[in-house]
Amino acid sequence: MADAGMADERVLEATGRDWAAWKSYLDAKGGEDMDHAAIARLLKGEGVKPWWSQMVTVGYERMIGRREVGQTCTGTFSANASRTIAGTMDSARDAWAALNAERAEYAGAVAEGEPRLTESEKWRYWRVDLDDGSKVSVMFSDKPGGKVTVAVNHDKLSSADEVASAKAFWKPLLQQL
Repeated sequence: MADAGMADERVLEATGRDWAAWKSYLDAKGGEDMDHAAIARLLKGEGVKPWWSQMVTVGYERMIGRREVGQTCTGTFSANASRTIAGTMDSARDAWAALNAERAEYAGAVAEGEPRLTESEKWRYWRVDLDDGSKVSVMFSDKPGGKVTVAVNHDKLSSADEVASAKAFWKPLLQQL
């Protein structure tokens, strides 16, 4: 059985069942023939909280060989990296934009158009679409004590190897902030 991605103890504590019990339950309900959304709905119907229904669904999909680590339910992969630094979300987004002002290449792909800067009350974003069909979103969120978290999500990658390459690209870039 493949690694479900989270310790049995945490799943048991949060859901009342460990991975073996969830696998047996979902197998008995025909989980192998259900898509991701149907499994998650089934779990919600059993009283599993929404975040945990997604976690158990992903873990089950990993156990039955339908999904690899880092793979989304659409079959693409996502790479993530983050760093917490001193400052505010506005100062961090400005520093990130300046760091990338002359850059056109990201993790082996070329930007399609200019990066977009957007914001909400709680978040700031820097986004760019790449010519390989992948997308990058960098989120900035204030933390207590004059700090900010900078989180890179590189989505729509085609393989686990691309995830490793993307992380190898983004982690050193984050260290330049």
